Amino acid sequence: MQLPRTVLRLAVWLAVSAAPLGCADSGGNEGDPTDLDGSSGGSDTGTTSGDDNDTSGTATDTGPDELPPAPTLSSPSDGATQLPIETELCWNLVDDPEGEPLRYRVFIDDTVLSGGVLEPEAGYEGPCVGPLLFALERSYEWQVQAFELDDPTRSSPKSEAWTFSTVGDGLSETVFVDPFTEDLGWTLSGDASSGAWVRGDPNEAFDEGVRSQPGVCQGGTSCYFTGFNPRGLADQADVSGGATILTSPPFDLSGAATASVRLHRFFHKSEVMSGPALNVELLVPNAAAPDGHDAYELELLETATSELALNAWTPREYMACGLPMAAGSRLRITATDEGSGILEAAIDSVSVHAYDDPSVCSPAPGGACDPTLANPCPNELLCCLQGAVNLGVYRCETPVPGLDFDNPPATAADPGNGPLGCDAPDLIVDPTFIEPLFTDIFISDATCELLEGCVGSTGWRTVMLFTAATPNIGSTDMALGVPANLPELFHYSACHDHYHFDEFARYELLEGDTVVATGHKQAFCLLDQISWAWPFELPKFDCVNQGVSRGFTDVYEAGLPCQWVDVTDTPPGDYMLRIALNQPRPAHAQPMLNERDYTNNVIEFPVIIPE
Repeated sequence: MQLPRTVLRLAVWLAVSAAPLGCADSGGNEGDPTDLDGSSGGSDTGTTSGDDNDTSGTATDTGPDELPPAPTLSSPSDGATQLPIETELCWNLVDDPEGEPLRYRVFIDDTVLSGGVLEPEAGYEGPCVGPLLFALERSYEWQVQAFELDDPTRSSPKSEAWTFSTVGDGLSETVFVDPFTEDLGWTLSGDASSGAWVRGDPNEAFDEGVRSQPGVCQGGTSCYFTGFNPRGLADQADVSGGATILTSPPFDLSGAATASVRLHRFFHKSEVMSGPALNVELLVPNAAAPDGHDAYELELLETATSELALNAWTPREYMACGLPMAAGSRLRITATDEGSGILEAAIDSVSVHAYDDPSVCSPAPGGACDPTLANPCPNELLCCLQGAVNLGVYRCETPVPGLDFDNPPATAADPGNGPLGCDAPDLIVDPTFIEPLFTDIFISDATCELLEGCVGSTGWRTVMLFTAATPNIGSTDMALGVPANLPELFHYSACHDHYHFDEFARYELLEGDTVVATGHKQAFCLLDQISWAWPFELPKFDCVNQGVSRGFTDVYEAGLPCQWVDVTDTPPGDYMLRIALNQPRPAHAQPMLNERDYTNNVIEFPVIIPE
């Protein structure tokens, strides 16, 4: 079974493919052959070339065709705070000097909102867009730009940039946050002869086949790691001869009932013997103490990587239950190796949260829990991951039912009738949509699909097209909101001049247990396309405001660029197609998106490659 518009989209994409493929879009559900700002050609950024005030348009009898003026913003007001996470953005409409019809682009943190081919026209009519879903306790910058509908390359300057911030979760207040994109004043000390902490982008290294240093930061291109190693050799610039110590700027915990520290960390230790370690501590000022503070251990890692897989980016939350809360507190992170062997560590995305209510430290609903323990929560409570993405935050929750995929409840308002679990989304693969189709496409050395790793080489390639449908059978929506909420889930594609959603699905063609060909969903967005549970239910999420509602399916259709496996070099015969959703990224320990069940994210489907 496939959606009716699959054939149409395939025809559209094949028409694009017949032309030079250098900028055929691989942008996922909105595989738009224009770039995200609505203009054709991958390099345009939504303004005319050169000066924003360039008026070199088509000449008329009355003079040059002028560009539209920059819009002005209206709400929310500049610098607004405590806004609800579902907020509408509004601006004042402008008139084109020649009376040309106009539409508008909206930028949030320099990421343009785009509906792609799912929208009949680029941009928005205005004067508002939304409500849009934003993240809790975050600050945003936004702008609007007018463009001519008949020629989207003819744009106004962007509006003045305004900012706003959203409400917190009502439970905690963020008192310190550092994604390491700039220097906030961490101090370096210690007596290690090599491998001192450094901020930047690490080079991947392997110690006898085991990753000893990550090749990427957890998110973005800047984090702290032990020893810059441009050659990627495990025994160079690793921690040796003592300790390297990284201490945060001070933050204020005075008046808080308790606090938590969140970060992502990487740790590799080659030696089984005791000694080398990574230590995370909270320093609390104490004038009577020898060093002017008391040190409270939050985590100590001493186990060798060979015994416990620690050498991957892992999100962690440390609760400071029962510890004194004071202004001037700091974090101290120490990597120590006095002897032989390889020791490396890295940290990213650090934040500190103050709680007014100490109940987060209680073994009850809402209390913090550690999922690695045998019985992390009392009674029948479950230890459940919180939020849309995995930040290592777990709380005890009462189990709730999901949806029975074969027999859902009568309406969306009815409670779930599926298995009990955490109150979270749950994506699966619907095999009824998979109907492989084989075709040949021509790839040049400038084709985006080559640059994005979707084909093996240039020239004529044989690809196996198929549709991947991912229903949400969980107890709640997979609500991501605007792409600016989750920069760690997107990467900028220079070829397409827009952002792609990373690592949502992987495709593998298997012959027995051997992987003979691979592919991946090169998506821009997740969205509600059809409701498998309630046919007349209206969709909530789209490419602008992303997510998959409970009871809905995101469908990534055959014929969209990169929605295939390149089988050019695969002999005819019987194979299995494996589709795996939301898997851990390379050098990451856990999946990025929060789901109640990760065991149902993989299916295998028999396929035949014809002669």
